[in-house]
Amino acid sequence: MGSEKDPQDKSPFIGNHDGSYKGPENEEDVDNCCRRNFRWILAFVVGMAVVVVGISLFAIYANNSSDEEPNPTSNKPNPTPWYNKEAAYEILPESFQDSSGFNNGTAQLGEGVGDIKGMENRLDYIKDYTKGVGSKILYINSMYKSNDDDHMVVEDHKELDSLFGTMDDFDNFLKVTKQNEMYVIMDFIPNHTGRSNEWFQKSIKKEGKYADYYIWAQCDPNAGIYPNNWMNIRGKPAWTFNDTRKECFLHQLEDDKPDLNLWNPDVRQELTDILRFWLDKGVDGFHVQNVQYLYEDHNLGNETLIPGNTGQTRNHPQNAKILQDWKSVLDTNVTEPGKEKALIITADDDLNATLVYIEAGITMVRMNLLSGNGASLAERIENKLKEADFKKSGWMVSDKYSSRLASKEGPQKTKALLTLQATLPGVPFNYYGNEIGMTDHPDLLVPKKYRTPMQWNSNGTGFSKNRPWVDRNPKYVTINVETEDAEEDEYTTLKVYRKLQKLRENESFRSGEMRMFRDGDLLMYTRKAEGFPGYLVAINFGNKRVTKSLYKAMGIPSQVKVVFHSHKPDNATIDLSRNYTLDAYHAVALQYE
Repeated sequence: MGSEKDPQDKSPFIGNHDGSYKGPENEEDVDNCCRRNFRWILAFVVGMAVVVVGISLFAIYANNSSDEEPNPTSNKPNPTPWYNKEAAYEILPESFQDSSGFNNGTAQLGEGVGDIKGMENRLDYIKDYTKGVGSKILYINSMYKSNDDDHMVVEDHKELDSLFGTMDDFDNFLKVTKQNEMYVIMDFIPNHTGRSNEWFQKSIKKEGKYADYYIWAQCDPNAGIYPNNWMNIRGKPAWTFNDTRKECFLHQLEDDKPDLNLWNPDVRQELTDILRFWLDKGVDGFHVQNVQYLYEDHNLGNETLIPGNTGQTRNHPQNAKILQDWKSVLDTNVTEPGKEKALIITADDDLNATLVYIEAGITMVRMNLLSGNGASLAERIENKLKEADFKKSGWMVSDKYSSRLASKEGPQKTKALLTLQATLPGVPFNYYGNEIGMTDHPDLLVPKKYRTPMQWNSNGTGFSKNRPWVDRNPKYVTINVETEDAEEDEYTTLKVYRKLQKLRENESFRSGEMRMFRDGDLLMYTRKAEGFPGYLVAINFGNKRVTKSLYKAMGIPSQVKVVFHSHKPDNATIDLSRNYTLDAYHAVALQYE
């Protein structure tokens, strides 16, 4: 991206500060670019059916040079990048571990909030599947200085909220994670800031370059006159009047999150500097929040009021270009093969609306699995991935904005869905607590009901010695790490999760090809890497026992070894020439040569 101010990149929102709109210097170039992008998108989507499912795309922009191509200076292939093979663990830092509640930590006034030192204290649990979940990738939700619970109303992109600790704490945390060969991904929020952000305060007063850091236009809300008919995500006008500037600012999200003007090269440079700031500290990757809202139509034209039509305000073709620019910034920080930096995005639209990002390199799919039988699950997986690289896909079943797995699908399906998540091609992203079957809080409102403190033990959860920032889930007494560890039952949710992480160490699950077969409630697929044993995964998503001949449908040898079962002892050799029975919501992995 750099600091050069290309004439073709000149912001159409820079110009007269009397509220009048000044278009780009060369609108023909902009329009031609948009038409080219439109023609490409139209050609790409012809023939594809619209799939209406609860699945969102979650993507990593990977360095193409890292895909195990021969190293020109060595006979050895480049190592597989970490984000293509390791499991990921998503942490809501305020709810994971308050350091005052860890072992003999001393409680201090104002605590009850998870912090950086608390995460550091729990690294053994995160990295080692014999003690915890066995994830080498930590995706840490926003910790920026902010004035909201969500930490999305950013006051300063280069400061951490003091609730979580100091910058020295974070520097030490990064140092310890690298010593443990772990990778840290943090949120990057380029779409907006908070109103108290210094940039916004200067923009209100039209101070120098900051005058155009946001998107301003004349309006008169009292008379019902707005710059256009755009609506924000809450279905309200996307414009709010500011008494000081006497103009409206754009906010595609809530009115406490004014949109940055990414057409402005100074804003783009600021965002590049933010990325470099955290890269210099040792952060390994970024999750870009609200990517679909980055750019808007430069003419501020009205939307055609048709349900689902958001062509002026969402998934603008320029979004892909700036993501590629940010990816280039990350690529310049690669120190050695296999240590590439990751740029992850979440786009909450259907596949057709995000094809432009796929061309730019999308390789991760965030999937919220819906209720359904094996056939419908297989269809959704195939439809969502037929244009993507299976090996670089990412799979999530819940996060801080959605219902927990055990609440959404029911506890009886949890192990089956965790098996699916762990054994599909790509990287499983586990939201903290799903590994023990945590549920939504029965009495809290959205989204806090998804964000309750991690349940470490039955003694007040083990999260903090103070009253936590959000109420504990009352089920912590029976659903917690300590209790599930102590159970004689070898098939608690946590122990099954650990078995799955051990299973993922096999090369066929990390890089193997996939063939899928569906038959009613039974979902089956093989994973096989060249030169390594293959695996047949079978999952019964129905509420009745299924008896089938598995090997004929999948074309594998009849003699196989049971290496994983979600509910029963494994390690037996069986003959698949006979029918195999799988109970309701059970899952099995069978190894073959």
